[in-house]
Amino acid sequence: MDGTIQKPYAKHLKDGMTFIEIVIVLAIIAIMATVVVPNLMSYVNSSKKSTAKSTIQALQGAINMFNVHTGRYPVSLNELVKKPTDERISKKWEGPYIKQKEIPLDPWGERYVYKVTPQAEHPYELYSYGPDGRGAPKSEWINVWDL
Repeated sequence: MDGTIQKPYAKHLKDGMTFIEIVIVLAIIAIMATVVVPNLMSYVNSSKKSTAKSTIQALQGAINMFNVHTGRYPVSLNELVKKPTDERISKKWEGPYIKQKEIPLDPWGERYVYKVTPQAEHPYELYSYGPDGRGAPKSEWINVWDL
């Protein structure tokens, strides 16, 4: 004997997987992926919406604090982080009103929409278009007044 272990029952078989075994393993992986990936994407989309809502609520607090200090709502969200150029307002400004040096983008990489609307139902509008962007219907927007 030469020291190798003999397999008397399978002298003609080679070690390794057959083509059929590989196909079965790939099929099992594909089936698992079709179940796992959609669920994972659902969690990702849900967490992005939650992040947008939290950011909008934080911006709302900053906007309201700006209003308390200056007597008016900011013209743009940038006034929350940079002193307004209007000298009368800049004397009252006690910002920055958010920790970031710039206004954050929404979770989909777009700017939050902010407009002062003194004659409307609310003094301002603040929203994200949501996952579908600018083309999304208004019902899909994440609006501060709907939270």
